[in-house]
Amino acid sequence: MPHFGVFVSGSTSSVEDWQRAKNAPKADLPRLNEEQKEIARKMGMSEDEYARGVLVLQYGENRQRERGKVLGERIEEVLEDLGAPYKLDALMREGVKFRWLARIETPRGLRNVAIGMELADDVVDSAAVQDLNRLKALVLEALDRRDLAGNLR
Repeated sequence: MPHFGVFVSGSTSSVEDWQRAKNAPKADLPRLNEEQKEIARKMGMSEDEYARGVLVLQYGENRQRERGKVLGERIEEVLEDLGAPYKLDALMREGVKFRWLARIETPRGLRNVAIGMELADDVVDSAAVQDLNRLKALVLEALDRRDLAGNLR
């Protein structure tokens, strides 16, 4: 279990999420609350059809949360070199801004580090040395620890 929270904001669904929800058995569909049932009715959709849309969003959010855990673990690896006062507190995917925002505890209080979606995806998908070095350089620079960054970029 990670020692940090992972939060997801913004649209997160993929084609695979849609296909998975489309093929999900009726028993796996989420129960709709009254407001959702009313929206489905106003949109001229069946409750099952609307529930599949809700399921798509759940699948996407869960997938992004798992990706956030992997990214957070990589950030924690960077912070290990800095010692005990540095700790990843939370990671939030801000889909609208195309970034992840890492909230890190430092000796001078909480700091937010913005990690662009492209770098985050590279770190999670390939974990290539150059991508990990780019992440490390970004985090160290944002925490005013350029002294440890060296020639990482």
